[in-house]
Amino acid sequence: MPALQSPDGERKPDAIRREVLPSPSRHVQLALVHVPGPSHQIEPQPYLRASFNIGPSYVIDATGPQGRQAFTCRRGSLLVIPPDTTVTHHAGLPKPAGRPYVPAQLATFRISRELVADCAIALGLAPQHAHLEHQVIPPDDVLRSLAQALLADLRGGCPDGPAAAERAAMALVARVLVRQRRSGPTATANAIDRVKSHIEQKMHEPLALDELAALAGMSVFHFCRVFRERLGATPHQYILAQRIARARRLLWERSGTLDARASVLDIALACGFASPSHFAAQFKRHTGLTPLQWARHPRDTGEGYR
Repeated sequence: MPALQSPDGERKPDAIRREVLPSPSRHVQLALVHVPGPSHQIEPQPYLRASFNIGPSYVIDATGPQGRQAFTCRRGSLLVIPPDTTVTHHAGLPKPAGRPYVPAQLATFRISRELVADCAIALGLAPQHAHLEHQVIPPDDVLRSLAQALLADLRGGCPDGPAAAERAAMALVARVLVRQRRSGPTATANAIDRVKSHIEQKMHEPLALDELAALAGMSVFHFCRVFRERLGATPHQYILAQRIARARRLLWERSGTLDARASVLDIALACGFASPSHFAAQFKRHTGLTPLQWARHPRDTGEGYR
């Protein structure tokens, strides 16, 4: 397609050309895209677009929801554009002086919201973490293999049926979601720190697992797995250990200053135990002493207070 001429004779860039291949799946579709450069506005669509760069490599100066960013889109990279997102790409394609731009060739996978949501659920992510950012993911052997396999399947008309193509698309999306979450290594640590701080502040109250997971921005299943990986204990084990540690400290601080039995009752409630009997049973299980024995001899265990 030849370039158009503006009224003043200036050469206008060629338009992006797309060839959408028929697909038996309503959740994943392939568009072969020819991007001649140098600048294009990409209109919002109701589906995720993951464009595999067949070549050549080029640089994108993009304005989108995260502001102005510069991306290097190498051959084999994956350009991700979330649903309902408008971005403007200024592509500085490598070319010798006086020569035309070398068009970029992209294989764009159009993936439904439903499939992305199913993928996030399978990974144990909360809905707010199922959102993909506008980004370019550098070449990755696994990602390249997944994209090439999906490309071959869709080009071939999905010979194994739509379900197989959808599973391949889910594998690709899962890889992108995992990489995106790992690209911010402090995100999970910050979420767990928020939960730990909340437990410290609200230890005297009931602490529901679903509320803690929501505070971390994760599903209950994913939260329990991440919590145990990072702290070496389940949320229940951690909360109980923190309550016992606080009780030991309070018993040591109040030793000899208050009526022992009244003090034990107050401490049981202050540390979130439903009853003095439950507190006494858990305390002895963890320390080998009853609360009253600990209050009388707080240093005899060799544990001190924490």
